[in-house]
Amino acid sequence: MTDSAWTWLLFGAEVVGVGGMFAVGRKHWWGWVIVLVHSIPWFVYALTHDKPGFVAMALMWWVLHAYNARRWLMEARRG
Repeated sequence: MTDSAWTWLLFGAEVVGVGGMFAVGRKHWWGWVIVLVHSIPWFVYALTHDKPGFVAMALMWWVLHAYNARRWLMEARRG
């Protein structure tokens, strides 16, 4: 994939991530899942372009978003 194609793919992923953050702002637990999924292209980019810092970043965000999704889901089930 060309650098230009990666740029647009990653931009598209960020648009999805912004949508997920809007859902989070509206207190939807599944917004965290959208935000988590949006970073998959970044992870693939990091692996295919030998960017270990981006791999670490993606893993860090996945853990945080998964934690938040689980926590918000449990609160939604209780409430």
